[in-house]
Amino acid sequence: MNVLVLSAAAKVLLVRAFAEACHARGGRVFAADLGPDNAALFEADRAVILPRSDAPDFTDTLLQFCRENRIGLLVPTRDSELAVLAAAKARFAEAGVAVLAPDPEALEVCQDKRRFVEFCAARGLATPRTYAIGEHPPGFPVFARPVRGAGGKGAGRVETLDDLPDGHDVLVQDLVTAPEYSIDVLLDLSGRPLQAVARQRLVVRDGEAVKSRTEALPDLVAQSLALCGALGLVGHNVVQAFHSSETGVQFIEINPRFGGASNLSIQAGLASPHRILQMLAGEDAEAARERPIVHGLTMLRHAEDRFVTEADLAAVLER
Repeated sequence: MNVLVLSAAAKVLLVRAFAEACHARGGRVFAADLGPDNAALFEADRAVILPRSDAPDFTDTLLQFCRENRIGLLVPTRDSELAVLAAAKARFAEAGVAVLAPDPEALEVCQDKRRFVEFCAARGLATPRTYAIGEHPPGFPVFARPVRGAGGKGAGRVETLDDLPDGHDVLVQDLVTAPEYSIDVLLDLSGRPLQAVARQRLVVRDGEAVKSRTEALPDLVAQSLALCGALGLVGHNVVQAFHSSETGVQFIEINPRFGGASNLSIQAGLASPHRILQMLAGEDAEAARERPIVHGLTMLRHAEDRFVTEADLAAVLER
């Protein structure tokens, strides 16, 4: 029951969570990145250097590594690698490797925000009012963001008509001031929704929550589970939405992978790494069992420095 976490970078807590789940089953956790100078590599049982996901030999190199090291689960953590892995899921499955990525059709809906809005509308799920290409909003400010992209890059308030961007690659929506939530949603490997945890994004920097708190919001959780189930997503996913008693639920987007602050939901009781390994082991009933969730649990993210010598950097690849 070995697991490989891709683009591990600084995702120390995610690697630790998978290590705990793997070790309980006699397995090992591997962490990969482009170079040895990434903190999460030092948390893994073994570190590995792999090509970029857009390199011609990425899939073949990764598949060979998985075969040689008995990898049973592949965990992508970056949007840029999801499309490559989604397209190659069948090849990995033939080698006995489960990939935590949706099918290409579902991924395209997640990564194209305009298609995401259309998908929600077709199923009666609300999003902020979205303006057609070339349509002028009746009032300002509004909010504009790239149709494709993550981390909040290129997104922001637009105060006047003169500043309004236009084109197929920009999505313009009403500016919503309701509280923003991330909902960590766990599904089984066939796409059946299991459980979700809502957490308010109290402080956000560069698109990631650095302060977040779990909250008991049954309607938000239920709608998020239904949305992910309708898309046919698998494993752990992060839904972004606005929610208040006045506005109800308004969906923003889905990241079909672990998020930077997903550790909060894992620690609050969702236990995604443990439950995903239970799925792989055929313990479906136990994996599907709803866990008690600690509501009111707050995450206060902080930086922690790791100091390594040249010898440490060389040794991390030799473990």
